[in-house]
Amino acid sequence: MATSPDAAPHRPWSGRPLWQVGLAAALAAAAASVLVYGAARAAGVPMELTEIFDNEFARMPVTNMAFGALLDGGAAGTALAYACRRWARRPRRLFMAVAMTGLIASFSLPITSDASTATKVVLAISHVVVAAIIVPALALALPRVATLGDDAVRN
Repeated sequence: MATSPDAAPHRPWSGRPLWQVGLAAALAAAAASVLVYGAARAAGVPMELTEIFDNEFARMPVTNMAFGALLDGGAAGTALAYACRRWARRPRRLFMAVAMTGLIASFSLPITSDASTATKVVLAISHVVVAAIIVPALALALPRVATLGDDAVRN
């Protein structure tokens, strides 16, 4: 099938509602995050932290990795994408900028934790893996520029 050179390329996420894109990306990111955890444990990384207001180290449950990807990455990323689509003149660009700023800020949690260096590295890697899955999927679902039919265009 031939397409004209002016035709827009087909993007798998472009026709889907943002919530579907966010959910699919978050589920994939949660699975990837669990794989990172499993690989770290297999490599001997303790994955131990102290809980808030607790002085004893305990192994971080694998469910924390999955829920972190689903809630922090998926839900927050999708909400940010909705806000960018609603109010930004360049939704995709703003979303990418804020998401990357959020990723950088998220490194403060593993860095400042009292975990071992290996655990901190694994946690930081998991943040990158989750962002590498969720951010591009949501970014591709957003328009580059707000169109006349969008609520984002103002008088």
